[in-house]
Amino acid sequence: MAATHGHPVRIIVVRLVVVAALLIGVFTALGTLIASGPAAVRDADLDVVRWFAAHRTGWLLRATAAGTYLSDTWTVIAATALLAAAAGWWTRRWLLPAAAVLLTAGETAIYELTGLLVDRPRPPVPRLDVGDPAAGYPSGHVAAAVCLYGGVAVFARWAAARRRAAAGVPPARGVVDVVAAAAAAAAVLAPLVVAFCRVYRGMHHPTDVLAGALIGACWLAAVARVLLRPALAAVDDRRPRPAPPPKATAMS
Repeated sequence: MAATHGHPVRIIVVRLVVVAALLIGVFTALGTLIASGPAAVRDADLDVVRWFAAHRTGWLLRATAAGTYLSDTWTVIAATALLAAAAGWWTRRWLLPAAAVLLTAGETAIYELTGLLVDRPRPPVPRLDVGDPAAGYPSGHVAAAVCLYGGVAVFARWAAARRRAAAGVPPARGVVDVVAAAAAAAAVLAPLVVAFCRVYRGMHHPTDVLAGALIGACWLAAVARVLLRPALAAVDDRRPRPAPPPKATAMS
């Protein structure tokens, strides 16, 4: 069995399956509590959605329609494919492309199973996007945004660090560093934008998008800890080391 920096693939798979099962259990319990627990939470949730629905404006309708596409299904599929292809080209190994796919595919599985187990419909306001009326909890768009843009940030940061290590001395700020900084900003801003868009457009309650963000963050952290970091370290271990400088010979 192939190994990733000392971790057999079988062990990695088992660990991630356990994490996924735990996340499904925890967020199913949380969703059930929200849906059938204290009415004050549901009332506060609904008040926010109704306020947005009553104060919709033309330019925000257009902006939120565009913002939703940041983690639309086809956006996520296309971006994941590009990330996997870039990781494969850069490292010439299969584990990192697999990790890129696992980030969004695993999040989707967790979101779908949690949604099936929690009976919470979408908010009772005019909804501006197409979607299953019963799929209110959690927000898959927000979970996908966290995993997708967070994954890009992890890869970009590693690429920037690898460039610095290869240079041997602190290099001038280059394209890779700029991309890494932009990816880090996107990892924070994109999920916030998507969360606002989904609530504004009547597709989710605030607690739905919060649950989606937490699911995405937990899954991203798990994949990064269990698979991405060991895989990236293994790639670095295979990188050719610069030859040591020749020893100075004593003058006779």
